[in-house]
Amino acid sequence: MAAALWYLVVSSFGPWALGAVMNVLGGESVWYRLAIYFYLHFLYNGWMIMALLGIFFFILESHQLGVSNESFKRFFWNINLGIILSFFLSTLFMNPPLLLNFLGGTGALLQLAAFSILLKAFTTDKEKSKAMFSPLQNVLLKTVAVLLGVKMLLQLITAFPSFANLATTHLDFTIGYLHWTFLGVVTLSLFLFLNYFGLLKLSKSTYYFYLIGFLITEALIFYKGIAAWKSVPLFDGYFQALAVGSIAIPIALFILLWNNLKPKAINF
Repeated sequence: MAAALWYLVVSSFGPWALGAVMNVLGGESVWYRLAIYFYLHFLYNGWMIMALLGIFFFILESHQLGVSNESFKRFFWNINLGIILSFFLSTLFMNPPLLLNFLGGTGALLQLAAFSILLKAFTTDKEKSKAMFSPLQNVLLKTVAVLLGVKMLLQLITAFPSFANLATTHLDFTIGYLHWTFLGVVTLSLFLFLNYFGLLKLSKSTYYFYLIGFLITEALIFYKGIAAWKSVPLFDGYFQALAVGSIAIPIALFILLWNNLKPKAINF
């Protein structure tokens, strides 16, 4: 958790640098974009993901499922080196030397290695691991694990120049990736932990309503990127479909809020 707080501090250097960049180089400078990417990268890959992992380790230890010291050291160094090196993936829009592709790809691989260490530790005693959470919480945990694994794989493939060029040319892919991280990995992890600690009442139907809205919007965002890449028109009713998918998310959150503010309300 201490590492997560350090990343929060480090991420703030990006916004602080924006003033100097604007004054000296202007908003069209690549350094302006780099400052924003620096902030975003260390905010969600550093602060948010590491804070969520810290909470997860706390839960594991409270159930005597702590990772061995050796495994934890390997996890700690892999995840932190991975976060630092994978920042170079955010610089690929400048078409830098291939060395930065290599460093960014190494960072993505290190994060995948850390993820596999954590997954192995959690699944060592499957019965005990399953008993830690309620049935709904186990569904949430599996969903988050899949989303996190896909997020890390997406990071890895952008280390290849052709995919890096695709992501930087068609920003819908970048937007889809950020939505995947914030609305998927981070938000669903918060649902899981808040429900686990008794701070949030969450029904299965509300969760699936949110998940359906999330998946519809993700599919449509990535579809728009693919359509632009292949130079094909969007299907008729695309924006209406996007609106329907998007509105499902705030509706699910409204129901969630209603059920938590009204103790006697019937869960949707």
